[in-house]
Amino acid sequence: MGVLISRYGWNAPFPLLAGLGVGMIAVIWWMIPHEDVHHTPTTDSRGNFRSVLTNIPALAGISIALWASAGNELVNLIFGLWLEDSFGLKIAALAGASAVIGLSELSGEGLVALTTDKLGKPRALVLGLTGNALAVLLLPWIGRTQIGALVGLFLFYITFEYVMVSHVPLMSELVPEARATLLSFNLTGHSLGRAIGALLATFIYQRFGFLPVALMTVFFNLLALLALAELMQKVVILPRILAWFRRSESSEA
Repeated sequence: MGVLISRYGWNAPFPLLAGLGVGMIAVIWWMIPHEDVHHTPTTDSRGNFRSVLTNIPALAGISIALWASAGNELVNLIFGLWLEDSFGLKIAALAGASAVIGLSELSGEGLVALTTDKLGKPRALVLGLTGNALAVLLLPWIGRTQIGALVGLFLFYITFEYVMVSHVPLMSELVPEARATLLSFNLTGHSLGRAIGALLATFIYQRFGFLPVALMTVFFNLLALLALAELMQKVVILPRILAWFRRSESSEA
């Protein structure tokens, strides 16, 4: 896409993307069976919603997705601008940086396949979130050279991808009777987190620079770790909040 944009303009990749999309629709239509004989359809959507929204570990798991995605989007949205401001990189060079990020994401998925089942999903998430926070803290310092910036971005994105891919199997087992509903809420958490990160990223970077962006990302990762602790029932913040609201309602009544 970077090569196409630099040679033919910003809208050049869209026909290619459209063609790839149509091709993938055809492949999916061909590969996936049209009927699932092992699945009994259910219409109890309200019950599934209630099962997810009243389940404390499920809500904590969704918030992991929210905070981790918010932290990632802070960097994701402005890293190109940061590289351009720091080193004067243009479209083709920024495309090369994006290719490095794509390689790091692929590597993260491979690491999950190799290690997450051995470590256990909670430990893998702790490792990934901690590594992501350390990687973003390193970025302002090692990012003073182009090579250092690319290395830092590689570490940042590989740890984030490790978190995201390790998170999915953990979530899939929290509410088995409403698995599809829970995973849908989980994706909603991802999207909401990205919206929060996108809302904050350019404002913080333009006003204060890259270091505060990195610190805010660390803060979001800490919130994700706290949510993981809640999920594993090592803290009981959400039940206390709910109990406080119930007491407030009863006192008003």
